Amino acid sequence: MAKRTRPVTRRDPRDVPGFERAAELGLLPQVPPSPPEPVAPNSRHLLLASVGAATAGVLTVLVAAGPLDAPGWALGLLSAAVVGVVGAVLLMIRGAQWKELQAGYCRLDHMVASFARDHEVRFPASGMRGAPWDLQGLWRLDDAGSVQRAPVPHVLPPGHYPSPNRPGELELWTGEVWAYLYRQPRTSFLPTEDELTP
Repeated sequence: MAKRTRPVTRRDPRDVPGFERAAELGLLPQVPPSPPEPVAPNSRHLLLASVGAATAGVLTVLVAAGPLDAPGWALGLLSAAVVGVVGAVLLMIRGAQWKELQAGYCRLDHMVASFARDHEVRFPASGMRGAPWDLQGLWRLDDAGSVQRAPVPHVLPPGHYPSPNRPGELELWTGEVWAYLYRQPRTSFLPTEDELTP
């Protein structure tokens, strides 16, 4: 039985009540007008490290299972260690990418170890069932910090914006869709009753 998909909310953050006020209060993601200084660690290097760790781990398990004829319990422990190391590196990539997004740039054109899961199957074409991302609103830097692409004008960068789903809260916008990851703003951006009363 196929899962029922939920319609995707693609409402532009600029159309959500409170956007202008949140911008005035400095609550929205900021992309610097010139290329930002890179932060550490480098997400692309971590991605390459995860591929290397996975490859080395699989080869180690194969050698242990074949020529070394290791016992089953040892293979199980070795396999668990490989999965643990690769998982830890993927979490490090996620953290590094988030730091880069907050600094206003990206090093990869795609999100790895995505922040936004798709439990409602809103994006059935996505093999990893994660929400799609659009990183065109950010600077794209190479490993040396040189510009590969400037931000596309009028494209909002990914980050937390006033939510169309929970008024008064901030929600993660992937640059393409709302991700249902919420956070409380440090100050309210919605008008108070006194401000609404003439």
